[in-house]
Amino acid sequence: MRAVIELRGAEGACSVVPFSSQKVTAKRKAQGIYEVRGTLGLIPLAPEGNGWGYSMGVGEKDVLAVVTYARKVMTIKLQKDGQPYELVGAMSVHCEIAESAPVMLPAF
Repeated sequence: MRAVIELRGAEGACSVVPFSSQKVTAKRKAQGIYEVRGTLGLIPLAPEGNGWGYSMGVGEKDVLAVVTYARKVMTIKLQKDGQPYELVGAMSVHCEIAESAPVMLPAF
């Protein structure tokens, strides 16, 4: 399933769109380094499958983001002018996440 994970602020608080997923978590590991767990990586870019998909706010247009995925952990490293950069606004990362189990509604 495709989702957009929005990282906000220096601590890397996250929300998942179109719905909230308790299995997806994010945290700041060090200055300018954020870890996201619970995804299957970036959405594949056909036909190579290398992945694509992040965007940042206009105020952070000069920030370089390097996104890697290994051992079920997505690592995002942000730099500006060659220095680690703390996220001020928000960053959206387009990811694959596991399908959720269907929710059974009670019969009335």
